[in-house]
Amino acid sequence: MKIAVLVSFLVVLGVFIFATQVPVTLTADEVAKAIEEASSESEGPVDEDILAQAMQLSVVKLEKAQSTRLKYLAAAYLVIWLVFVLYILNLDRKQQELDKRLAQLEHDSDEDLPF
Repeated sequence: MKIAVLVSFLVVLGVFIFATQVPVTLTADEVAKAIEEASSESEGPVDEDILAQAMQLSVVKLEKAQSTRLKYLAAAYLVIWLVFVLYILNLDRKQQELDKRLAQLEHDSDEDLPF
């Protein structure tokens, strides 16, 4: 059981490392398409260069925020699994102590029998 819990924890740790390394980016084509859609929907004339600069800055800020949120989510998930693993290991240790105590009581009760 310990091995299964530890393996699952290592898998979650691997997912955490992978999740924090995944780039959250938009391609230049997606940004250009969004700029084109925004300029076509506007009622008046739009300077596409200014719009492109504003869009690029917005995308950079959004990507950074998304990356941060993803890291916090993965970190919270890792902490929850760590607490779970520690709890399971603690239960296993207590179970072993109870098994030893039970064996000792059975041994002591066998010695007390007059047969």
